[in-house]
Parts: sequence; C-alpha cells; structure tokens
Amino acid sequence: MKKVLKKITALAAALMMVPVMTVSAAPPVNALNGGDVYEEITNMFPDLTEDESKMITELTYIHSDLESSSRRAVSFEEMMDAYGFDLRDDYYGHIIAAYGVVFAGASRDWCISMGVDPAKMDAVIAKLNGGAGASAAGQSQSASAPVWKQDGNGWWIENPDGSYLINQWYQSPASGLWYYMGSDGYMLTNTTTPDGFAVNADGVWVQ
Repeated sequence: MKKVLKKITALAAALMMVPVMTVSAAPPVNALNGGDVYEEITNMFPDLTEDESKMITELTYIHSDLESSSRRAVSFEEMMDAYGFDLRDDYYGHIIAAYGVVFAGASRDWCISMGVDPAKMDAVIAKLNGGAGASAAGQSQSASAPVWKQDGNGWWIENPDGSYLINQWYQSPASGLWYYMGSDGYMLTNTTTPDGFAVNADGVWVQ
C-alpha cells in the first residue's frame, strides 16, 4: 500500500508542476452580452452554493470587463491587483482562488502560497470543473461524485448517498493531493495516520 501510494502521489505531484502564473483562460460566460449572468452561472454550475454563485458571477463580470477594456487576455494576478483581492479572506478567498485556477490560468500552488485554504479551494474547483464545458454525461458523473463538506468540527468527504468516508485515504480529483478521513469521518490534520503517514495542517499527506 505504501509503495503504491507513494508512486501515485509522486506522479500527481509531477503533473501539478506548472508555472506560478499562466496565461489567462477565459470567463465561463461573456458577462457583457446583456444576459442574466447569475442565472447562467447557476445553471452551468448547479452544485455551487448561493454565495459561491454570487462570487463567481462577480468575478465573471470583472474578468470580462478587464479583458474587454484591455483587448487581450488578462492573468489572474492582474485581476487580483486591479481589485485588491486577498486569498486569505476566510469567506471569499477560496472561491476567488478556485475561479483563478479554473478560468484565469492561476497555479493552484501559487494560490496556496498566497494563503488560501486548500481543502475549501479544491471543493469549489471540483464544482466548477463539473460544469465547465462538461457534456451531459460529464455533469451526471460530477453529480455522483463525492464532495467536501464542513462543519464546526472539520472537513469530511460525503458520498452522493449521504454516507461518508471512514478510515481511508481520499485523493482530490482537482489537485491530486491525498487526505485521510479518520474513524469519525473527519479529515485528519497535523498528525500521523493509522497506516503511518504524516499529514499537515491542511490535511495533506506530507511526502
């Protein structure tokens, strides 16, 4: 198990080695075409919460406006500089970072270095990737995939049937990183897992 896990994680880490900031992608919808952007966003990404949908809508307007006024693709770093975004913000930072990774060419590692909560960001990335350009089959598959959940005690992975992972590893499909869900279902942090691996404050397995 340990050798296989190390090989898989090493491969995932290699695939994640991307530039700090990359060329901009594109907004999920054109916010300047006069349509109801919020409605388009909620239809495109039905798993988003209301607050997440509102923030993604606002970011879509910002992204579209910047690219229209500059007549070129803009980077996520430019978006952040123009509007003073702080990825350490507990309420919106992870949503802004997820938008940057999926739609504005941001590096996930760079977002983490700026202080975003990786687990929260990954949860939103998964919701956005499930709708961004997905086929009907892809959307159906996303709807049946496990999702991150959180309460006052911590984070856990919930299955579509309402059950949750217990005493097992979970690899984030968005980042390739590994997390361990303990005997009570909550993600372990700052400890050693029952099978002998260290996880950090974000719950990520430390190689």
